[in-house]
Amino acid sequence: MNVEVVLVASEAYPFAKSGGLGDVVGALFKYLPRFGFRVKLFLPGYARMLQDFPFARQRALEFPFGETMARAEFLEYKVSDSQSLFAVACERFFERERMYGYPDDLERFIFFSRAVFEYLVRWQEEVFLLHCHDWQSALLCAYLERYWPQYRPRATKVLFTIHNLAYQGIGRGELFRLVNLPNHFFTHEYLEFYGNLNLMKAGLLFSHVITTVSPTYAREICSPEFGEGLDGLLRALSHRKKIVGIVNGIDTEIFHPGLDPFLEEHYGRENLEGKRKNKLRFLERHFGPGVETTLPVIAFISRFVEQKGIRLFLERPEEFFSLPAYWFFLGMGEAFYERALKDLEQYYPRLRVMVMFDEGLAHLAYAASDFLVLPSLFEPCGISQMIAMCYGALPIVRGVGGLRDTVVDYPFNPRLSTGFQFGEFSASEFLRTVRRALHVYFEDQDLFRTMVANAMASDFSWEQAIKRYVEVYRE
Repeated sequence: MNVEVVLVASEAYPFAKSGGLGDVVGALFKYLPRFGFRVKLFLPGYARMLQDFPFARQRALEFPFGETMARAEFLEYKVSDSQSLFAVACERFFERERMYGYPDDLERFIFFSRAVFEYLVRWQEEVFLLHCHDWQSALLCAYLERYWPQYRPRATKVLFTIHNLAYQGIGRGELFRLVNLPNHFFTHEYLEFYGNLNLMKAGLLFSHVITTVSPTYAREICSPEFGEGLDGLLRALSHRKKIVGIVNGIDTEIFHPGLDPFLEEHYGRENLEGKRKNKLRFLERHFGPGVETTLPVIAFISRFVEQKGIRLFLERPEEFFSLPAYWFFLGMGEAFYERALKDLEQYYPRLRVMVMFDEGLAHLAYAASDFLVLPSLFEPCGISQMIAMCYGALPIVRGVGGLRDTVVDYPFNPRLSTGFQFGEFSASEFLRTVRRALHVYFEDQDLFRTMVANAMASDFSWEQAIKRYVEVYRE
């Protein structure tokens, strides 16, 4: 039997999720037992999660939190003989409507990290491997370094995963008083960052191995362009410890056009007739009768935020939305981009913008689309492009991060390709690549069908990603 793995994060599907972080942690919790690991997962005790799952109260503890004492309750949900979920309950910090987005978020997750540390000190009896995720649990690595040297033989390895370096848990320097670490930890060498407190640095500095969510992103974050102010530290750390990129997976039981309950017509790689019917119904439903069924559908299914490259559309809308294609945008995000895209609908009859997120509609859009666009400014991994390929929609992406690692674009041997990539972050380069994709669609249907078959044959299952994590655990 392998050592026990202790996962610590702010979210995990299906218990609590707001983004890709939840997918990764949920997949590790689900699949690691299949490789012989026992798993404990610690999450904040969000009110909705405590209502939706059968937790039982286990025990409570008090610990120093700044100049006062704080109290946390630990509730356990025994998912299986090898899987236990622990919720760190505290009415003050976690009984709220949302998971994130509050002025005291740093205080909330300083509390969370310290509470988990105190639990492990007092009650963790088994030898274990600790795996922390993003800034919300990074401080736990520093507590292990400072206060637990006598316990280290039983903490065999500490991993820290960067899911998105743009979010580092940065707050006012005076918040360091809540951390309860010696003053020398608030220096440039440790947790200080231009006068502020940076929780992400704790995970980077005090872990044995750093992982991130794609090989390309692992290289990119060591550069000034993508390093978010930490590239110098990451370059230095890369000489002392491993920084490993592991591409996320997707749940191929959920994203499966042959089984998807949201689809009216099922289909597979060998027979795309169901995809054609889904596309026709989708066009009639969202663009009205009299649609031109010979035109492709190009979808954007993601957050409407700067990171996703939305502004490239706004720079040259006439050239994008007058192309011979139907454009379908589905998502939510920054109010400026929501309004700007919605305003364009009145000028372009082949453009639809849905400012919402609906899981069923997303599945229908993937199934109806011929192409998916993701012109991201940066992209640690991304999952939309992998889902699109499962449904036979070819991705048109900027070749950064996980997009570069998952979308194959061989200009000199296109029959091996699964999509289209461009390099420079500019409207002209993006537009040129969209036109290249449309040329294949209209002028070389044989190549288009080959690329669709290649895309649908790609293996993005979580089993492949988890195998890589297991290799890192065992090294």
